[in-house]
Amino acid sequence: MDDSTAASFLRDVRHPLLALHRAVLAHLRTTHEAEFGPVSPGEFLQIVINGSAYRWLSPLSTLIAAIDDVLDDVLDDDEATPDARIGHAKAVIAMFHAETRDAALAERFLPLLQESPDIAVANGHVVQVVRGLRTQ
Repeated sequence: MDDSTAASFLRDVRHPLLALHRAVLAHLRTTHEAEFGPVSPGEFLQIVINGSAYRWLSPLSTLIAAIDDVLDDVLDDDEATPDARIGHAKAVIAMFHAETRDAALAERFLPLLQESPDIAVANGHVVQVVRGLRTQ
């Protein structure tokens, strides 16, 4: 994979990844509120960030933030390099490939595909972009 392919792939997959992340967070918030009562969006965000119950979501959240960093053309630091873009593109592919996905993420994420149609559809969009790259 070269830098141009990686950058194009990251631009294509960024929005579907964000949609998937939003769908997962919405589902988790609904589940949390059913058990513990209503919380504001800010309170739930703090629970996700600071609590251990949602730590499994960290690889996806971190990868999305890293993609934003390497696609930002105005960065003055060393994050937006060809190697970084290629590395993050490979990380996305690995995250959505059965043999290479993070076990902790998969253990909690895969059941959500059965529980939430929104998550299943959003995941399908990400997988479609990933498969499109792998067939090139």
